[in-house]
Amino acid sequence: MEVQDPNEHNEGKKMLPPPVGTFQTREELLKHVRDFVLTQVYMVSIKDSSKDRYVNIACDKGGVYRKRLKNGENMHQRKTASRLTNCPFQVVGKKDDDLWMLTIKNGEHNHEKEVLLIREMTTAGKRPRQILKALRQRNPSLVSDSRNVYNVKAKIRRESSMAMNMDSCGSGVTGVQVQQNGEDGRVSVSSLLNEEVYLELELESKAVSDTKALAVELCRHFYSLGWLSGTGGSFTLRVHHHHDAVSTPSHFIVMSPSGVQKERMVPEDMYVLSSDGFLLSTPILKSYTHAAPKCTDCAPLFMKVYEMCNAGAVIHSHGMESCIITMINRLSKEFRITHMEMIKGICGHGYHDELVVPIIENTAHEGELLESLTEAIRAYPKTTAVLVRNHGVFVWGDSWVSAKTQAECYHYLFDAAIKLHQLGLDWSTPSHGPIRNVNGFWGCSRALKTGALSLDDMIEPSQHYVLLDIEGATTPASFFSDCLFPYACDNVGKHLAATYDSEETQNDINLLRSQGQIDLEQGVIGTVPMPLDYVGKELVIASLVANVAAMIMADRKVTSLKQLQGHIWRTGFQSNEFVAVVFDDVAEALARWHASGTKVYIYSSVIREAQQLLFANSNYGDLKKYLTNKKETRSYVEILKTVGIDRPADMLFVTYDFREAVAAAAAGLEVILSIRPGNGPLPENHGFRTIESLLEIQH
Repeated sequence: MEVQDPNEHNEGKKMLPPPVGTFQTREELLKHVRDFVLTQVYMVSIKDSSKDRYVNIACDKGGVYRKRLKNGENMHQRKTASRLTNCPFQVVGKKDDDLWMLTIKNGEHNHEKEVLLIREMTTAGKRPRQILKALRQRNPSLVSDSRNVYNVKAKIRRESSMAMNMDSCGSGVTGVQVQQNGEDGRVSVSSLLNEEVYLELELESKAVSDTKALAVELCRHFYSLGWLSGTGGSFTLRVHHHHDAVSTPSHFIVMSPSGVQKERMVPEDMYVLSSDGFLLSTPILKSYTHAAPKCTDCAPLFMKVYEMCNAGAVIHSHGMESCIITMINRLSKEFRITHMEMIKGICGHGYHDELVVPIIENTAHEGELLESLTEAIRAYPKTTAVLVRNHGVFVWGDSWVSAKTQAECYHYLFDAAIKLHQLGLDWSTPSHGPIRNVNGFWGCSRALKTGALSLDDMIEPSQHYVLLDIEGATTPASFFSDCLFPYACDNVGKHLAATYDSEETQNDINLLRSQGQIDLEQGVIGTVPMPLDYVGKELVIASLVANVAAMIMADRKVTSLKQLQGHIWRTGFQSNEFVAVVFDDVAEALARWHASGTKVYIYSSVIREAQQLLFANSNYGDLKKYLTNKKETRSYVEILKTVGIDRPADMLFVTYDFREAVAAAAAGLEVILSIRPGNGPLPENHGFRTIESLLEIQH
């Protein structure tokens, strides 16, 4: 190889192109370029090549990101700490006869100013994270990333090292003093080497190289298990230093690359990151058949697991069983299983325990899972795994041994659950008996979120009649407490004055008179005697307003008050002062049940007319057409007789009220408790199934 270097007297502060020259092979030329740019402060990648003719090598910040399109609309441009700057730097290698010649097409960089700023702050003793933070505060359009920082620091170290060696040669003093430390012959660096020089030595240490080799070995094993096939899946583990029988964690993390054949990796393919996520070591450029090296897209997720769980290793598996188990019930936000021997292999669990693994929804790009993964870890502090629907699973442990062992147990349990399901057995119960044909649940009694469903998503229940409570089941409790009840209370006097002479209002007044007399006899605070009509309308209305207020304060759920409230609400609905609010899933559930022939009834303490008003004037339009009329009654037995049901178990009752649930269950109805925002807490071990959405009940 012949190399010409016209810049050999350069002060070293400019980002230089590699020296031109001739090389025996293409690989020798690429190695020359790579080795030289490592002495500078930039990275390169192959832009274009033909195996036997040429290779174009450009700055890794060359080009610009294109806006991606989706459904004809512009999406946001890619957000990354390392932005492309359309850097013009480019060198070209061409084959001439049997030799490869390197020429400079454009030796300038357009991001040199930021590199000089990094050098200045590095010389001032700033740490990498401090440097990046300060630079981004100065310049929001910063293009430098952690690699630039570490490359500059490495170059300064090399320059300092060269100066130390020259001084040492001149004075006869050794530039680096070392001493043997123990029988293993490990070397400790004396005070002449600063922290950054020690960091560079650590990156080349046996602990790091051994960890890379171990990571490659484990990736090949995981590939054989079907966890990392098709370049999918990834793996990471902490570097540990071993002192005799003691292992201490390093601040280095080894991580697998993206988009590579996991069974063909070598240790040099692995990335090394700092404990705060900075890239410290990247793989070498390979031949044209390989894509440019890139760290796994799971890197932010891995770093979050390290941070939150104090993990020593994390496996991201695409194992088939971990994917299918999330698809059996598309609504479930948890995988639950109990009384299986392999549960004992999961940290903190025994045979009799219930193992719970959270399920998060998949996204187009793995990096977008960060928020939901973080929420799942916070919500399930005991978990050592998170499933991703239609995707795979993340498993971690305090060491690679723990992570591998638990991953094997999780995959075994997922596979066992799938096989039990195929046999019609419920894996979530201690007995593993037949799956109950009730409402399609598969061992998840916790709240489930609404999602887009098809009629094939769940097992059909045996009931052909559904009885719905309103407050807390179809309608938020806050709509009653914050809207309907205050509106009725504020408009009692106005309503009575405007409709005083109507037959309906006179009937309401007579009922309120009778109730007022009862309240006086029972000593309800605030109740006043009702005057006769001849004393004047104003006094009568004033007395009625006072007695209504007393009923509300005493929480009197009496027919006279409910009837008056219903008539006042009707005025509000008719004048469009408000519309009734139902949960987002209600309209679709009612329409499906109606289409399937399921009869739906309403049970509520609200009078029948108010019920009809609420469903006829909802935020989803007129839903009253989906309901089957019934007479008002408080007895579940009478309800069954009214609608002509012989077997109580043929009716499914959905309510938020535990007391109503107990009463309905005593009458023989099938009962489900509705878990909605704003509903009160339920007793522990209440014994009823729960839902968050009516769409979880498929008919």
